[in-house]
Amino acid sequence: MTDPTPTTAGTEPGGLAGSASTDPQSRAPWRTALLAGMASYLDAGTIVAVSASLTLWKGQFSLDAWQLGFLSAALTVCIGIGAIVGGRIGDRVGRKRVYSFDLLLYAFGLLWIVCAVVPAMLFVGVIIVGLAVGADVPTSITVVGETAPGKRRGRLVTFTQLLWGLGPLVVILVVLASTGFGEWMPRIVFGHLLVLALITWALRRRIGEPTAWTNARTAGATREGVRALFRGRLLRSTLFILAFYALLTIGTNFYGSFGLYALETVGGLPPASALLVSLIGVPVILITVLAMMRAMDSAARRPIFIVGAIVQVAAWILPLVLPVGAGTLVIAFVTYGIGTTLAGEAHYKVWSQELFPTELRSTALGLSFGVARIASAVSLVFVPTLLAAGLAGVSVLMIVVTVGSGILGILFMPRTRGESIDEIDARLRAASLPGE
Repeated sequence: MTDPTPTTAGTEPGGLAGSASTDPQSRAPWRTALLAGMASYLDAGTIVAVSASLTLWKGQFSLDAWQLGFLSAALTVCIGIGAIVGGRIGDRVGRKRVYSFDLLLYAFGLLWIVCAVVPAMLFVGVIIVGLAVGADVPTSITVVGETAPGKRRGRLVTFTQLLWGLGPLVVILVVLASTGFGEWMPRIVFGHLLVLALITWALRRRIGEPTAWTNARTAGATREGVRALFRGRLLRSTLFILAFYALLTIGTNFYGSFGLYALETVGGLPPASALLVSLIGVPVILITVLAMMRAMDSAARRPIFIVGAIVQVAAWILPLVLPVGAGTLVIAFVTYGIGTTLAGEAHYKVWSQELFPTELRSTALGLSFGVARIASAVSLVFVPTLLAAGLAGVSVLMIVVTVGSGILGILFMPRTRGESIDEIDARLRAASLPGE
């Protein structure tokens, strides 16, 4: 799949590697990473906003348990579908065409939620929002990866994880600040996302099409079909990314979607206390991301992953050996948050840039992102039943998925780093030639 010897790409004048030095976005890589990475903020923020609004919506719109479950599941599934479709469109017609439009669609969906007066408006809004933010993630992360200098790609892509952590934090703070407004709380929370989406859309208009995609289109490479991911040398990379991210997401989605519910039902905390307690791990996770950013471009990347894989498994052994209660859950959640940050989505995003050529990079990221979200949505159906019996069943499930993702990452993670996009493309295309 990859050369087992770590490689370091040569740089051109100005310290930029390969084609990144000729890409206009490489002149301000952090600005590009911030604006493109807002997809992660909006993705995570939307999930938490819907989760935090369910109780109020239940009373305001007289929703039953099935309707509440549909809202939550529909968001996750639509994010997955949006990622699969958006990722493919990004490779066929360009990244800019996707991220210039999808945030307007996202804002339109948020308007339905903010202005909802009947349940149908909520359902329409959630579906539109899910499809739009799902489409934004693969193309935006690909823009960061393709415009970053090779020697700084790891930290710039990992920076989007900082935004992924800030999204839920800010949403929870807005929820706490607006709790006194009663049924207006969800409208305020989604209104803040609407304002940020429109600001991001306006600022993104200055981001051009990555040079790597333009060159691939000129060469006719963007006509490559999805089937190319499932043949030759790319097959192993595709299966690895699909399996790794699906297992990882089953775990992180339980943490995000049912963490509060577990603190309330198993931990015995009232909703307000559970919300406050859930904030404990967020600063720790954000500090962990900041600490690992620079290391993602060094030989330390692999040891970081191995340590994180061990920590996240250990986190779910704790509920099996410690007394059941809120304290045990908090310790497990914080420990798991650190572990999955060190051995989770940041690596997946970086690997997706290194394992696939430009003409299939957004497609591969969108496909894996979408499949993982849909798989996690299916798995979450069983979580309330498992929690009703205590922590043992959930802990075993989490141990299985964390062990699986950890083993896959250790065995199949790419060993290359520091390559320019041109060098990645040349290596992958050479490996696909007949007889190679």
